Amino acid sequence: MPKREAGYFDRVYMKSLENYWIADIENTDTPFLAVYPDIVNRNIQRLISLFPGKSQIRPHVKTHKCPQVVALLLEAGITKFKCATIAEAEMLASAGARDILLAYQPVGPKINRFIQLMITFPDCDFSCLVDNETSARQIADQALKAQMTVCLWIDLNVGMNRTGIKPGHDAKKLVEFCSDLPAVKVIGLHAYDGHITDPDEGIRLAQAQKGFLEVSSLAEKLTDLGYTYLRIAAGSTPTISFYARQSGVECSPGTFIYWDQHYQELFPELGFQNAALVISRVISKPDTETVCLDLGYKAISSESPADQRVEMPQYPHGKVLSQSEEHLLVHVGPVQPQIGEVVYGFPFHIGRTCNLYEDCAVVEEHQITKKWPHTARKR
Repeated sequence: MPKREAGYFDRVYMKSLENYWIADIENTDTPFLAVYPDIVNRNIQRLISLFPGKSQIRPHVKTHKCPQVVALLLEAGITKFKCATIAEAEMLASAGARDILLAYQPVGPKINRFIQLMITFPDCDFSCLVDNETSARQIADQALKAQMTVCLWIDLNVGMNRTGIKPGHDAKKLVEFCSDLPAVKVIGLHAYDGHITDPDEGIRLAQAQKGFLEVSSLAEKLTDLGYTYLRIAAGSTPTISFYARQSGVECSPGTFIYWDQHYQELFPELGFQNAALVISRVISKPDTETVCLDLGYKAISSESPADQRVEMPQYPHGKVLSQSEEHLLVHVGPVQPQIGEVVYGFPFHIGRTCNLYEDCAVVEEHQITKKWPHTARKR
């Protein structure tokens, strides 16, 4: 086993960080994002174990944006994917994915970008969302000009109140409207329930069931009208336990791949592990109980309250005092950290944190072995 940084992990919290410490960190600049492929693979296998079959799994790539992670999912036998941007769709196609759902409604120039992507990667089955007649008609017009057929999922609003159409009469009419348009084909119903985050599993899954009843009721009515081929993609990481039990329904978790401190505190029963950390250093000590880290807005997601941005096991009583572009000021108490000391942090929101980095450092057997680019970070 590689030699540890002298005295560091022997001094504080060896147990909580023993899977994460990096032996060759002295010459590595900070801050950086460290990813642990062994844990990523365990998270993938944990996800697979929750479902009767892999055909129900359609992971979202918005968290990692990385082709090497897509390769790990493909190697595990997962063949369906979901994304939110054209860049993510292009990354998936380039990485070898073939069933790619753009979980976004393209408008304006994005429609043409999406169709051009279909032309560039003819072996891929691309699809996208739609929730209104205007967008459906615009997509159909552009597809007709390109002599292509665009596959559509009807985006349903089951409580997120962000996009989508209510899964009732209006949704049924939209399916019928789209079915009469040239150059488009409705292939499924899409329902994202990202608003369901209650830490009580019973309450959370009951809320998921309530929303899904509306979706399944719509699906039954459409089946009676002859739309027997429609698929359903629904759910998110917090509700995967519910959708794993719904036969034939595809579920689209995203955060599971790296996990984060926010989800770990809310949903520990799901059994995923932190696979990505932010690594920083102490750059200054304003006083004996306060440190300044190089972990500012540009290095870790900062949309949450100060106490919900990063968990630092070395500073169990640490309290974030302020944050700016390049600095994170933390009251750490009498732990006597040293200037230049390496600090390991568990982000509360890993997806937005990943988006701040062009790449991640891959840690294998406590060594940084390579870098993986966040290819889909740019739009």
